[in-house]
Amino acid sequence: MAVATQRPAHAAHVEEPRTAGTARLFEPRGESLEDVILETWEDLVAGRRADCPVCGGSMSMVDGCGDCGSELS
Repeated sequence: MAVATQRPAHAAHVEEPRTAGTARLFEPRGESLEDVILETWEDLVAGRRADCPVCGGSMSMVDGCGDCGSELS
């Protein structure tokens, strides 16, 4: 006697577990935008000048970026 079974629709695509050495399509590399902004903000709040996250120029809490005019608020 043979029995036919059908896979449920939700199980049609089952992702294989990742193993060491397999890369994701969009593997995070380096600092995130959030990391850069938070680091810049911490420097500015402490009264230090910081590198502008937009253009790399020098910025201060009071004046913003002297090169491109960007500000963090």
